[in-house]
Amino acid sequence: MLIHGSWHGAWCWFKVAPLLRSFGQVVVPNLPGRGRDPARPHFVTLGRMVRSVAKLLDRREPTTIVVHSRYGVLATALAEAHPEAVRRVIYLASFMLPNGQCVAERFAGDLDSFIGPHVEVDRLGAWDRLAPAAYVEGLYADCAAEDIALAEALLCKEPSLPALARVRTTAERHGRVPSAYIKLTRDRAVSPRLQDQLIEAGRPERVESIDASHSAYFSQPEALARAIRRMDGR
Repeated sequence: MLIHGSWHGAWCWFKVAPLLRSFGQVVVPNLPGRGRDPARPHFVTLGRMVRSVAKLLDRREPTTIVVHSRYGVLATALAEAHPEAVRRVIYLASFMLPNGQCVAERFAGDLDSFIGPHVEVDRLGAWDRLAPAAYVEGLYADCAAEDIALAEALLCKEPSLPALARVRTTAERHGRVPSAYIKLTRDRAVSPRLQDQLIEAGRPERVESIDASHSAYFSQPEALARAIRRMDGR
């Protein structure tokens, strides 16, 4: 299962998904509030996201979750809620948070992130978005022009409530799901320093690095697919 990050949708995995389908079934959901699942941001909570994505898990054959950026918090919540259905979680430059933390606080503390000052937050509307002027330097610095054009056409507002939700995990449930981390060394959205801090706190079983900016699924899809396969034992 490939889970997209902030402001994106399932479309961002269009290069990686075919590379992985040679080795098994691949599910690429749109999170609530985008694609064919429009929703008012006030009603898009982390719990709603968990319930939406959990419908796609197969308890007979546990699923490996690959998650990008903000929605590490969603993958962690899925592992806590349905540990029997999650084979492992592979965090891609993602918020792999310990119990009690939330994305908004860790993001605000990432002083090395280029995009922080460029995120517009509407508290009354319960959404946030990235200023278009920051797209390339913040997300797509090493991406092809056609991939940037696709993103510019499809990026959307992001429901803010999930980023404010505090992760709740237990050793008995989330703690029994293996984890891995793919660090993006030229990331200007989730800085390498923050990624290192998350890795140190979360202690994933395996860590690999790709020399790429935040959107490695565009700029280095083959390297990313190979890393995912290695971490999943395929």
